[in-house]
Amino acid sequence: MTFFYRIAVTFYHLAVRLAALFGVKQARLWVEGRKNTASSSLPLHLRSGARNGTPLIWMHCASLGEFEQGRPVLEELRSARPDWRVLLTFYSPSGFERCKDEPLADHVAYLPADGPRRATQWLEEVEPEVAIFVKYEFWYFHLRALHQAAIPTFLIAASFRPSQWFFRSLGGWWRRMLGFFTAIIVQTEGDRSLLTGPGQIDPSAVIVAGDPRMDRTLQLARTPFSDKILESFTHGDNVTIIAGSVWPQDVACWEQVWDQLPSDYRLILAPHQLHENEIQHWESRFQAVRYTRATAENVNKSRVLILDTIGILSRAYRYGKIAYVGGGFKTGLHNTLEPMAYGLPVIFGPKYQKFPEAAEAIKRGGAFSIGNSNELTEAIKKSFNGAASTAQEELCNDNSGAGLRTAQAVLNHLP
Repeated sequence: MTFFYRIAVTFYHLAVRLAALFGVKQARLWVEGRKNTASSSLPLHLRSGARNGTPLIWMHCASLGEFEQGRPVLEELRSARPDWRVLLTFYSPSGFERCKDEPLADHVAYLPADGPRRATQWLEEVEPEVAIFVKYEFWYFHLRALHQAAIPTFLIAASFRPSQWFFRSLGGWWRRMLGFFTAIIVQTEGDRSLLTGPGQIDPSAVIVAGDPRMDRTLQLARTPFSDKILESFTHGDNVTIIAGSVWPQDVACWEQVWDQLPSDYRLILAPHQLHENEIQHWESRFQAVRYTRATAENVNKSRVLILDTIGILSRAYRYGKIAYVGGGFKTGLHNTLEPMAYGLPVIFGPKYQKFPEAAEAIKRGGAFSIGNSNELTEAIKKSFNGAASTAQEELCNDNSGAGLRTAQAVLNHLP
């Protein structure tokens, strides 16, 4: 299986390089960024031979979303070990480009491509005191090298599903990778049951700590924020629904139900991608006002506001009564924790199974999954039940502090 894994990784890298030649931006950034992934390109003060015994924490994230999940843990570790160095690596350009100047880290880099020689060379030069992989990063040779070097290695904020190879009868090679971790710190008891049951992991190596992203979203929710346009649009007794990170498939449902909703309803549409042709269509269909062209005076001319900007959605949720989170009709659900931090009932499409926080919110009665416009109308009605907001608040309280619990679990396993 290791042989086939190496072939798959090689072909994937070739495919990315080919895409870069054809001008795909993300592929080009991926290729260019990895020209300097050799450990010798690290700053001198981070190399193992020049740190004068100063320990180093190596945290690896696939992309930006995983870093936001690992950030509260890293903050707690830096607080507990302020003299330690931090090396932060990413696999994707979207994470690296957004976080290359991250102040929590002493240096940010791309993860070298997985392979036995590269993994060993990287580890010899970096020589971390502890390695932390966030959520679902499984790179066989990097993990094997860490295991062979007896470096404490942790998977944090981990989430698993029964359909994954780790839990199949022919998944022995995948389970071997799980065994490379010193401990796996998971989000739910269901994750723990999978690992200690069909995953065949020693129960002492599995710890339930919750989802650290909740700490980050609660922190953002408690940070003061005001916006005159949003305040003017949502003033009075209007019922504001904020539809965040939406795709055309999500908006299609709203197009079918919007004209049937009461006149005191207001809708904020925040596109996942700022495609001008889509925004223009929504602007026409809803007679909407665009945020970038709105003023506090004219924003009330429409019942629909298009948030055609980035960076404020997570804080804009405080102006809503109900949230709709996009992606559930496409590749997968986007961030439901952000509206949850404000106690908002949340509605989303049918593809939520890979997101344990969404499933838990449904179970508690704070979230609703829909498959069509009729179900959207019913979910809106259910959201006005005060129990939905209460359920969201309780779920937030139960998960707060996950960053500290996770960091403490890591520290407890260190020599």
